[in-house]
Amino acid sequence: LSFAVIRSTTLLLPAWRWACVASHLKEKLMPHDVATRWNSTYDMLVFALQYQAPIDHITSDKNLKQAKKYELDDDEWKIVADLITQYKKATLFFSQDSASIAAVIPAMDKLDSKLNQQTKDSYHPAVISAMQLAKNKMDCYWKITDLSNVYRIAMG
Repeated sequence: LSFAVIRSTTLLLPAWRWACVASHLKEKLMPHDVATRWNSTYDMLVFALQYQAPIDHITSDKNLKQAKKYELDDDEWKIVADLITQYKKATLFFSQDSASIAAVIPAMDKLDSKLNQQTKDSYHPAVISAMQLAKNKMDCYWKITDLSNVYRIAMG
């Protein structure tokens, strides 16, 4: 949606600005999800929740057909909220400059336990699926850290 709004200077961009004003929100553009900045997804999702009203407005407007494909239903908005809740602390922790190997390992343990599907929290099935994929990816990293001398010294 972010790129669609920016590229449509005659239709979507004015509609976006109007929707922001109508929702009593500052006229800001949605941040981009950048593959090389892992917390950019988090920033984009936080923005999307804060600007849910204007997003819903322009994506449901029948006159703005190019925005329709970005429309989210209530379940999908719940997924956005679940993802933000689940990963906020990890994102902030891993983004700080003072994260050391001795601090990262326990944080990864905690994140790994949160990714466990036997959690008591009820999440949307899509979030549970994403959590399982993230857990599988972390398991690959765990196998590598077990072989690392730095890891063994830090945990020593």
